Amino acid sequence: MRSKLYFLLLAGFLLFSMQLFSQATIRDGQFELQIDLRMSENEKMEFARQYDIDTAIMQAVFQKNFNFINDSTQWRAKILKPELVLLTKNLHIENDGVKQSFSDIVLSRLFGNNDDPPSPPQPGFANYGINKLSSHRAFRIIDGQACFMLTSFMNAKKVMLAGSFNDWNTMGLPMQKTDSGWVSCLSLEAGKYTYKYIVDGRWMADPGNLLEENNDQGTTNSVVFIYNHAFELKAATEASKVFLAGSFNDWRSDELKMKRTKAGWKIPLYLREGTHAYKFVVDGKWITDPDNPREKTDESGNVNSVIGIGDALRFVLNGFESAKKVVLTGNFNNWNEQELAMNRVESGWELAYNLAPGNYEYKFIVDGRWIKDPRNPYTSGSGDYVNSVVAFKANHNFVLNGFEKADEVLVSGTFNGWNEQGYRMQRKDDHWIFPIYLYPGRYSYKFIVDGNWITDPDNPYFEKNEFDTGNSVIWIKP
Repeated sequence: MRSKLYFLLLAGFLLFSMQLFSQATIRDGQFELQIDLRMSENEKMEFARQYDIDTAIMQAVFQKNFNFINDSTQWRAKILKPELVLLTKNLHIENDGVKQSFSDIVLSRLFGNNDDPPSPPQPGFANYGINKLSSHRAFRIIDGQACFMLTSFMNAKKVMLAGSFNDWNTMGLPMQKTDSGWVSCLSLEAGKYTYKYIVDGRWMADPGNLLEENNDQGTTNSVVFIYNHAFELKAATEASKVFLAGSFNDWRSDELKMKRTKAGWKIPLYLREGTHAYKFVVDGKWITDPDNPREKTDESGNVNSVIGIGDALRFVLNGFESAKKVVLTGNFNNWNEQELAMNRVESGWELAYNLAPGNYEYKFIVDGRWIKDPRNPYTSGSGDYVNSVVAFKANHNFVLNGFEKADEVLVSGTFNGWNEQGYRMQRKDDHWIFPIYLYPGRYSYKFIVDGNWITDPDNPYFEKNEFDTGNSVIWIKP
């Protein structure tokens, strides 16, 4: 049985969110939701997500199709007032033969389980990707639109497309029936996406797509990539086989086979934002890219071609005009002491480096001497091992109000492996602050005030931990 704390958490969350959407109570083993039919479309979508209500049920509520709800779902619906509908559901429901508490499901969606590993990178995360289609018509880019096609099931009455690109909304993307099959086209940015078709209410993976991955329901989702780069080798026309290998695929030499073109060889693919090293493998011989002058030497002394995808972060070190050599190093390049030589400029030294959004530790090496960034107040570590920290494209601020007499305040959590050295926060006016980039997902955290670990006094959401002291919890939305 779950402790009373979990039900208190649920009740607290419900009271908070219902200020926006409805009134909710737990009564006689039933979970009750009062839905105001005057809510906006955005509020409908958020309401459905928060309470694990299928969009088809939401549609039925607002159409007052209560026969569908009462006969086909585990919810029960009735009208309280012309603009107010009551939905009820047993707190304990069957899910594939296993009883689960509905409150457990809601809390799991919001916060995850305490025993979960740290939240993974953002949904759709991948260093690289190539599509594997059994039918070339299953997925194509047409006039800049990503077009999905289901070439069979011509007798179906309705086919829907749902995936990570629309938060798995079951009603948002109806497919159009054509002579060739069911089609839906939409605008998607470069990246990895998972999806399924819903054929007359039945979920199914794409039969024309060989690339799949497991999901939380014990089935599989189809996977598709929107490409953002093409590698070309305008040489080796006499070669029999050419492969691409790089840091993005752990230098596997027989995985990414290039296709022959009139000018040489080519392979389009998706590459994650950041800086990537690579080489071509021509009939077993490794070569750099003859058309790319940008090269770097790795920690083993190998010279590789380098490409940057996405935006670059400009690192700047002012002063040190008499230095002969300044090198940038950090966890983004495995602390390589030679690779990233900075450029001398009028005000000092600088270097632009492509990075994916994230949190990075770094230092400068000035003529062999390691130093922190004097312009950056944010650090991590202690003693001789203090590094500068930068959040590239930060999307969240940890804030601790008060504690004006504290000498040092850190924040630590699942985002940095509960490092006891944490991220060092800075005092600003009446609060302490640390900007950070967090992928969408659930995170637990604490503040460390002069060595004392405390939960966030301004955050009502927390979870139990093994020390019975609790951890604060936040949820970063996509």
